[in-house]
This record gives sequence, C-alpha cells and structure tokens, in this order.
Amino acid sequence: MSEPYLTSQTSGLLATDLGPQLAIRVKPMTGNPGPSQLQSMYLDSRTGEIRDTTLQSHEYRLNHFVRWCDQNDINDLADLTPLEIEQFKNWRRKDGDLSKSALKGQMDTFRVFIRYLGRIGVVDPELEESVPSISMTRQDEVNNRKLDDNHAHAILETLDRYHYSSTRHVWFLLAWRTSARVGALRALDVDDYSSNDKYLHFRERDGTQLKNGPSGERPVALSDETCAIVDDYLEHHRTQTTDNHGREPLFSSKHGRVHRNTMRKWCYQLTCPSFRGDECETPECNSQSDVKTAYKCEDSVSPHAIRRGSITHFLRRDVPKKMISDRADVSEDVLDKHYDRRTAEEKMEQRRDYLNNI
Repeated sequence: MSEPYLTSQTSGLLATDLGPQLAIRVKPMTGNPGPSQLQSMYLDSRTGEIRDTTLQSHEYRLNHFVRWCDQNDINDLADLTPLEIEQFKNWRRKDGDLSKSALKGQMDTFRVFIRYLGRIGVVDPELEESVPSISMTRQDEVNNRKLDDNHAHAILETLDRYHYSSTRHVWFLLAWRTSARVGALRALDVDDYSSNDKYLHFRERDGTQLKNGPSGERPVALSDETCAIVDDYLEHHRTQTTDNHGREPLFSSKHGRVHRNTMRKWCYQLTCPSFRGDECETPECNSQSDVKTAYKCEDSVSPHAIRRGSITHFLRRDVPKKMISDRADVSEDVLDKHYDRRTAEEKMEQRRDYLNNI
C-alpha cells in the first residue's frame, strides 16, 4: 500500500488531525495543484475570514506571483527556494515600479500566502521566513501628495460654471466637503441623503461595505449650498436606475452603481491642470478628450489625495481634530500621521491665536 499524501481534499487539516499513525507519514505534496490553483485554495480559505475588499487586494497581489511563476516555468511550488523568493521580490519591484510602501504590501500578502502553503504541506513551514520584511521609516510610510485648497476651489468653480450639478460635480463636491473615502461615496444611496435635514448618512450594507465596517457608519452635515447642488443633480441629472441589490445608488449610470474605477478616472481628469484652465505639461496626457488617459497626467491625483487635502483644509480652519475624526471616520492618531499636512510654521501660527496672552 502506498503512503498517503496530503491532498487538496485533506489540505485543510494539520498532520496531527489525521491521527498519530498517519501523521508521521504525511509528506509535502508534489506536482499538483499549480500556483494558480493554490492561489484559489488560499483565497477560498480566507473567504468570510477577512473583508471582501481585503480579499480582492490579496487576489490582485498574488496574481503577480502567479504571472511570475508562469513566466519562469515554475509549476510546482514544493520546490520553491529562498533564492527564487528574492528573485520574485526584485522582479515585482521593477515590473510594477513599486514604491517601498507598495512593495511592503505586496510582500506582506505573499508571506501570508507562503505561511498557508506551509500549513497545508506544500512547502517547508520555515520558508515563510525567507519572504523579506520591508522596513519602513516614518517618512516612507507617509504619502505627502494631496490636493491643495487653491486647486480644489478652482476645480469647483470650473464645475459650477460649465458642469453644474453633473454627476462629476456632485461627486467631487462631496469628496472635498465630506473628506470621505471613494468607497464610502460609492456606497451612498439616494435615501442616504436628506434635503430637509441637510445631511448624508454613510451606511454599511451588503455589496457596498465601508472601510471600518459598521463602526464607520455616520451622518455628515452638509451646507445649504451643497444641498442645493445635490437637489438639482437629483432632479435633473441623476440616471434613474437600481443596482444589483435593488437599491437606488446616489452615483448611478445606465449600468447601475458607478464603479470605483470610474470615480478614479473622474478624479484624474478633474485634477489635471488643463481641466481648470491651466497648462498641462505632460505630453501623454489627453484628459480633456479622453478620460481613460487622464491617469497619465503627472499632476493629477488619486481620490485619496482629495481626502488628504480636504482634511488638511479643515485643520487649517481650526476645526477641532475630534470633529474631523468623526466626520471623516479616521482616528486622531492616523489623522496626525497620514493626513495632517500643515507645516510646523502653520501650526505655530494657529497656536499663537490661542496663546497670544502668554
């Protein structure tokens, strides 16, 4: 009788779970399944354990490892070596032109994947120690790019004049004035907006989860001016449609709820200097005629840069950190570390207003 091996049917069990006699004969599997199948097994094992958005991030990051294996004819991960892990790390950094922060995220996910492979007997359990840990200084961890006040106001003026109450107008307006994440903006339904009471309510629901889950649910007050624009959008420009859950998304298209990638494209297009009437010096940028190429603009920014700029804007106006923290769904510690872009001199002058009698 041949010795039993750990197969895909028993891979969720530890060797000790198979009984004392069988456990001593468990060997690392060889041959099958391949990198792509193992990726699927790993993702299945994490389903329900981590949030859907996190699971999607793991899938995206591991897709690059599967691609690298395919390019290098690596079909059996049982033979994966520390040298090959180092080669993958270097390839991924160059292939994706990754920042240190992005590479750290890639390697952190890869380490968890290798740990899983060690647990089910595909690789030596100690192999995970060969996955490099990318050390980060405080400066490395902080992304300084943000949309500044002047540019944000110029974009709003352009939208108000030439694209009044359009979908992009309302999206950018709410992004700037609520400091919300792109996922939270996408999650909004028409019923989450109250014109009479002048507020939005961000809610956690199936299919449109918030970054911090139910704890991220919050009402956010809006000004009379903002509500007037939203009201006009709902009356004249919103596409009347429902999403796959039968809900009426605030930001809609003929296909249903607007995808977050579409919102990113809007952001790149709106923050390109050419949109607000300035000269764009990026030769490859053609954002005015083709929203799909706006990401090539070297001066355009992502939605998170709007959030960062918005929070800094409120800090400069002396809005208390606790109020900003609650409104933007971010802890005060994270706010200080990742969002506060005031200079030391700006902070000093703001303190002077409170301490000028000392």
